[in-house]
Formats: sequence, structure tokens, C-alpha cells
Amino acid sequence: MRIHLAFLFSLIAFTAVGQSHASATIDLDQPGAMARLEQDNPARAWSIQHILRTAPQLKPSNLATWLKTIVDADMVSTQLIKTSDPPQARLSFVLGDTRYKATVTLKTASPFRVPTN
Repeated sequence: MRIHLAFLFSLIAFTAVGQSHASATIDLDQPGAMARLEQDNPARAWSIQHILRTAPQLKPSNLATWLKTIVDADMVSTQLIKTSDPPQARLSFVLGDTRYKATVTLKTASPFRVPTN
């Protein structure tokens, strides 16, 4: 139970060590967002697809380090949005001078029950 609570709190309040200032924000959940990105900047689109494929498999405590090391992106936040099975989170990161947001399905987390008392 403690592990589940620690995971929940790390998802809700996780902030990257270094704050980056983004000039634009792109919501990758919007229809056509990835297609436009693939057309405008294929290398950036590849990096983002790599992030979106890999991030759900990582533990939240390792995500910021992985983002910085592998694709030189700064993690802004990740927020638990659905405690479904499997749970989903809203991931926000900065790559270059743009902030990207996307909903990802978490594969390293398992749902848990919160007592009502």
C-alpha cells in the first residue's frame, strides 16, 4: 500500500529539476498534431514518438533522467488523470523550445484501492 501511495504522489507532484521556458505548447492528443509534426520536423516527431512509446514503461522516478539523457528533453510534469486499469497520466515535457503534452497509459503501475474511512 505504501508503494502505491508513493507512486500516486510522485505522479501528482513530480516536477523536473531544471525548469525550461517553452515558446509554444503542442497538445499531442489533438487530432492531426503528430501528422503535422511529422511533416514539419520528422526528426522531432521521431523523438516524441520514442518518448511516448517508452515513457509508459518507466517508473515515474526514472522518467526525468531518462528524458534528459536519451532525447535531451526536460520533464515538466506528469499527473495521474485516470485511476483506471491500466492507469493513465498526462505527461508534459519540453523538447527544444516547445512544450509537448500527451496522455499516456502507464504500464508500470497497477490500480489500487483507497479506503473510504
